[in-house]
Amino acid sequence: MMLLIDDPDFIAVQEATRYARASEVALPSALGWGTGLYPITKVGYCDLGAGTRQGYAAGYSPWTSAEYLACRAGTQVYISATGSDSSGAGTIGSPYLTANKAIQVANAAGQPATIWFAAGTYTRSAGGGFINAPGATTLPTVPLCLMAYNGIVKFGCNDTYTWVADATYTNTYKITRSSAGSVYNPFLRDRFGNAVMYTKAASAAACNARPGSWYTDNVTVYVNPFDGAAVTDATASVYLTSDTFAINWGSAPQHFFVDSNDEASAWDIMGSRVKMFGTAYAASPKILAMRRVSARYASSTSSDYWNGFGFDNWWGLIWLEGCYAGRASADCFNFHNTLGTQPLYVVTLNCRGVDTGVFGAGSNNGLTLHENVIGIDVAGRYEFNQGGTLRNINTSKCLAHGSTFMSDRGDLYLSGGTVPPTEVGTLNTAQIWLSECVVSPSGPTSYGINVGTGGAVYVRNMPTLGGRIFGSVSTWL
Repeated sequence: MMLLIDDPDFIAVQEATRYARASEVALPSALGWGTGLYPITKVGYCDLGAGTRQGYAAGYSPWTSAEYLACRAGTQVYISATGSDSSGAGTIGSPYLTANKAIQVANAAGQPATIWFAAGTYTRSAGGGFINAPGATTLPTVPLCLMAYNGIVKFGCNDTYTWVADATYTNTYKITRSSAGSVYNPFLRDRFGNAVMYTKAASAAACNARPGSWYTDNVTVYVNPFDGAAVTDATASVYLTSDTFAINWGSAPQHFFVDSNDEASAWDIMGSRVKMFGTAYAASPKILAMRRVSARYASSTSSDYWNGFGFDNWWGLIWLEGCYAGRASADCFNFHNTLGTQPLYVVTLNCRGVDTGVFGAGSNNGLTLHENVIGIDVAGRYEFNQGGTLRNINTSKCLAHGSTFMSDRGDLYLSGGTVPPTEVGTLNTAQIWLSECVVSPSGPTSYGINVGTGGAVYVRNMPTLGGRIFGSVSTWL
């Protein structure tokens, strides 16, 4: 069973965790975690049966930090998909429409703020369906929390359309739309719960000949439905090659939180990556935390393949909790620290990354850390990716406790890359500590662990460790 963040089953798992037995481990000292800043003492998970695990970290949480609480106590601004920037007052009874307007108000107040997003679908055509700063959205200049409430907040890198039957290619329906990157059918779902993607055809004529396909000449989008029924927005979501949720912080990052006010509320980002990066570090460490956020169908087909979640050049902590990435162009969760002069600490807690690499890019990982990133993954589940499920590079270090890595397809055979099917792998001098993880390759010739020259993997209490083992692998504790 897939635990999508908006599933009632996910909420039930959260509740059951309170009564389940826990398995805990202290952080290895060689991991180099920044306990002075973020004093995590140990991590653990509860095994709820049927392959379901729920993780936690003891000693620190961004959701009880002074920085988060300052946002919750600060300026309060409300927006809604049915609000108005011109006539709204930014209150719960008279909300604004766009994040841009709300951020401008928060910036003008000059103190930490919370922006409340009412549940609903925020579309690009209405002006509310994106957070893209600087540019379409004002860059936050104060610590900020984005809070979903009363259900699911949906952002899509798409618009609303009126589909018409084409007179020449009579099996297709069409809209006028440039910059289309992919088309999905939200009515049909695959085994992971993701919408089914239409196959891109080489021409309008080829699309006309193949049910379940689409084509664009960058002016018109044609769709040949799976079942011959008339195409509507309910059966064809056209995702564009433009960002829906991206912030370039430049040289002035702020504390930034994306949260929801209860476990029935969440964020669903569709057709775009979640991308946060800077061009320089802030003057002091900052917290970037997201809870119950999904990023699906990151759609770029250009050379800049899109990750579901991608981060770079952040001094401080990035914390992802209960987040989901599926069917991205490249990696599910990608962490860089290119500037490299200050540490980036990462926690991925109860996250899931599945079925990435949909456009044939190389090295499409479920979870990957680069440069001097230090990470902790607890009770994660990463599967059916293409190019290495957990694949860490450069001088990065990572502890994974109670996580599952399985069914990687590699990119060697699927897209002409260099990575055979591999669940856990390193390059350069990266190091990984595995504790009570499930490592389950797709076949006996696939790699369970593949350690590059100079790297190392350390294992403890690993009852499920399948596949081939290569390189420097030793036990710890």
